[in-house]
Amino acid sequence: MPDRDRLRAFGVRQLYRAGWRIGSWLPRGLVAAIIGRAARRTLRADGWHVRNLRRNLALVSGALAGDDLVEAALVSHFRNVYEQLALPGAADRLVAGVTTTGEAALRAAHADRGAVVALPHSGNWDLAGAWACRSGFPVTTVAERLGEAEFAAFTEFRTRLGMEVFAHGDPAAVAGLVDAVGRGRVVCLLADRDLARDGVAVRFAGQPVTMPVGPALIAQRSGAALFPTVSQFTPEGMVLRIGPEVGVEPGPDGLAAATQRVADVFAERIAERPEDWHLLQPFFAEPLTGPEAAR
Repeated sequence: MPDRDRLRAFGVRQLYRAGWRIGSWLPRGLVAAIIGRAARRTLRADGWHVRNLRRNLALVSGALAGDDLVEAALVSHFRNVYEQLALPGAADRLVAGVTTTGEAALRAAHADRGAVVALPHSGNWDLAGAWACRSGFPVTTVAERLGEAEFAAFTEFRTRLGMEVFAHGDPAAVAGLVDAVGRGRVVCLLADRDLARDGVAVRFAGQPVTMPVGPALIAQRSGAALFPTVSQFTPEGMVLRIGPEVGVEPGPDGLAAATQRVADVFAERIAERPEDWHLLQPFFAEPLTGPEAAR
């Protein structure tokens, strides 16, 4: 690795570690003020990510995404960033604010044949993992390799919370995830963005997209139950809306059908509280339809 890259990697790790050290010590009033100001400034800048966010929110909600909704989504995004930084020092407080729906079915399946949980980029998925690890659901997951320094820092962070982490693109990941189910761990996977560009075609809020088959594939190969789950912020903390269980039939058609049912659950629940789906990357396929096309 060139010296410049080593310096950058060191700087990235130190930046994250500094944030994780001090994040939980910041006064909540100051945090709220910083988040609000960051959201307003980001909205005014109207950069590429904000335009992606506006389009995603419009198509999932079926209405034009005005500035109020986009700003609320940016507040949710920055709240997620802050809570990720605060988690190492404030895990007890943050986990205590998590409530659930559908937990009994997940617990029963985990004790019987295992469980796979599919999540969208909603709420705080790292907090969901921390809650799971502290609630009798040891988590095995996959992390996107944005860069070696970032991947190393976030793997260390998630491992400290009790998670087992595979790298996205690791050829041994699928076998490792299936093995994790057999070891009594819960496999939790972010499942809206098709990072590998090899997902299956589905309809999401009536729009054509591709979504990864990973959760359905692990459930199919391991025999585990598959639960689409959406995390959404509340004033007091966060709610994990677990299930309903999605059955996975054999073969490629079974994977496609299960992934479509996961998409249906995601779209329905995100539409009820779209501001917590802070997906700033492109998601919906061209061509545009619906309110964004009309605008």
